[in-house]
Amino acid sequence: MKKVLIGAIIVIAVPVVANGLFVTWPALRAKADDPRNSSVSLYVHYQWGVNPSTLVLDVWNIAPTASMADVDRVLLDTAEAFKDRSFSKVQLAFRSQARFQFEGSYFRRLGEERAWQNPVYTIRTMAEHMEDPAGRPAFDTWTGGLLGVVSRQMQDHSEMHRRWYINDLARGMY
Repeated sequence: MKKVLIGAIIVIAVPVVANGLFVTWPALRAKADDPRNSSVSLYVHYQWGVNPSTLVLDVWNIAPTASMADVDRVLLDTAEAFKDRSFSKVQLAFRSQARFQFEGSYFRRLGEERAWQNPVYTIRTMAEHMEDPAGRPAFDTWTGGLLGVVSRQMQDHSEMHRRWYINDLARGMY
């Protein structure tokens, strides 16, 4: 019985420690670098706590005064913290419910470009890289005139935030 208990503790402790050391702690450090990020509670972990090929960015709470730009900043700061790491997929979740995912290579690119890329360009093109949890494109890629394309991209960006966490917060799931 004692060996089973020790085995169970090890089975539980190893993923918790690995998540803490390898993903949660670096994400918390990146978030702490900017005090404006305190309005967004983001828990970063491996998928199911044990799958190191998929990183989960899990929003748990957002201050009523926070904006979509605040959430974007936390996402981009987190990407920058992991710019030297490779993942197959990165999921965006709200309270452990996966809402979107994108390729790990895109997440890495976000991190690499964070220091110099225009954040308006980044946020307006982000939605076209999103997939639903099943891997299907979540939004269209727009073509045509610049004003029309930018308008549709920004609408998609707002819709991404609504489907990621805003709709649930508005329904009182907080």
